[in-house]
Amino acid sequence: MLYSLSERRFFAFCAWPSPQPVIVSDSTAEGLEQRMREAETLLILRMPLPESLGRAA
Repeated sequence: MLYSLSERRFFAFCAWPSPQPVIVSDSTAEGLEQRMREAETLLILRMPLPESLGRAA
């Protein structure tokens, strides 16, 4: 997490593998936490199912 004094914003960069960089920002630490949760949720929703879970029983 970074804080920019000139912009007065908090920034966070994702630590998980991603095809493109994921950077979120907000003017408050609480808002940044929410943006981070939203980014994680979007990543989870876009992840393909493991092959073992995708097969019909």
